[in-house]
Amino acid sequence: MGFDEGLITLNSDNGSYFSGQTVYGKLVFSQDKIKKFRGIYAKFKGYCKIHWTTQHSRTNSQGKSESYTVNHESYEEYINHKAFLIGGERGEVVLQPGKYEFPFEFQLPGNCPSSFEGTVGHIRYEIKVVVDRSFKIDQEKKVAVRIIAPLDLNQDPYCREPIQFELEDVYCCCCLSRGATETVVKLPVAGYCPGQLIPIEVACENSGRVTIDDIKLMIKKKVTYHATTNPAKRETKDLIAEIKKGPIPGDTTRNWTVEMVVPSIDIYNLAACRYIDVDYIFKVVVSPSGCHSDSKDYKRLVIGNIPLVGYQDDVQNPLHDQMPQINAPIVNQPSHQGNESYPAPYPYPEVTPYPSGTSYPVTTQYPLTQKSQTPYPPDQLASNVPYPPPYSQISQNPPYPQISQNPPYPQIPAYTSGDAAQSLSANTPYPNSPYPTPLNMPSPNPPYPQNTPYQDIQTPYKGTGLKTGTFGFIVPTSVPSEVNPLSMPAVTPANPFATASAPPALDKEK
Repeated sequence: MGFDEGLITLNSDNGSYFSGQTVYGKLVFSQDKIKKFRGIYAKFKGYCKIHWTTQHSRTNSQGKSESYTVNHESYEEYINHKAFLIGGERGEVVLQPGKYEFPFEFQLPGNCPSSFEGTVGHIRYEIKVVVDRSFKIDQEKKVAVRIIAPLDLNQDPYCREPIQFELEDVYCCCCLSRGATETVVKLPVAGYCPGQLIPIEVACENSGRVTIDDIKLMIKKKVTYHATTNPAKRETKDLIAEIKKGPIPGDTTRNWTVEMVVPSIDIYNLAACRYIDVDYIFKVVVSPSGCHSDSKDYKRLVIGNIPLVGYQDDVQNPLHDQMPQINAPIVNQPSHQGNESYPAPYPYPEVTPYPSGTSYPVTTQYPLTQKSQTPYPPDQLASNVPYPPPYSQISQNPPYPQISQNPPYPQIPAYTSGDAAQSLSANTPYPNSPYPTPLNMPSPNPPYPQNTPYQDIQTPYKGTGLKTGTFGFIVPTSVPSEVNPLSMPAVTPANPFATASAPPALDKEK
């Protein structure tokens, strides 16, 4: 008995959590003898690691060719928290024989990527409990934690866009024309969830003499790894689903509507990861017979775990058993009543729209109005939700007014007599209208004063109200005629010497 036989238990039965949730756990072990150590700590670590090697050749100093290995790597962390359960970095703790339980908790970042396992890279989350002992090898226990980052299709406008392929080919042999074909493939939207059906319209017009062997409709998964040490890129591709239609003989036209089921695959939201990309593509391949080349085209397809509102959002998630199954916190902490990040035990209600034994829904592709039948994470999330609600709450109140017996505005014609205002309905939305009373009815608060606050002022000119130019000057109705200074009567200036008297004459005889 001792630490090595102990257990790390979590409040999620399957060890899965949504990003942004709180991980509660505890260390339980029994000790049959006295144990001394510095402390016991729990460490939560989430990281991405990529590594692959390539072989190269070179010529050495002796002129001989030799091979060497190049390591391509990348690494980044998303969470690295450490908390002591007992003791610390220094000192000594003595445990007496008995059974011990040490609780712990860790808050997940709201933007951490999903757990992922690939061929040359992975994203992992783990909790490690360590007994830190002086001058001895530490004792460790680990437990893996699976993180699911919700991928809401409603957040990407591209997911609602339809997808259409148009492939045209002209065939010839020995410089002689063998005709042409035109193939059109349509998908209603670009975003889907596992378990949903993709209705695909296929139309092929073969106006030539070359038979089309088949038309392949495929969903492919592409994973791209990026290395920063010895920078390089590596891709892997996997076939997820495929449907074949054909053949189409010459001078014929074929039309199909096929349904492709999105398989039960893990959903990866790796937007916060810089070194791993997971993408899905829808590919169309038209294969003619003989030595003619195939025609192919592909477009991006988005696969998430929160469906588009109004499009097959009543389909049961086939991976609901892998969703977080959160129980009550197993540590001595205040209960979070009504404040869980996601409902327990998992965000999918125990209602399946499918009858047992069939994979096709018995209802239409449009959503049900009852929220209790929504199979994907509901919209009633708590205040500490790491992501905003995926879609607005579907209620009995539509976003636009309905035609009812109580219209929101009075039922009166646009122009009525003066007594028509008295026939206003008593069920108007406002008892006192916030706007001026129509039909010239007196109002206790007119919008503007009845009398101008200024006294009448005799203006020199009474304007016509016409504006000149772009400055708004008023042109008066009557302007005095222009005065010509030449036509005015001449005024003779006064002679300053007219009233002056001459001096008396001098007597010459004197």
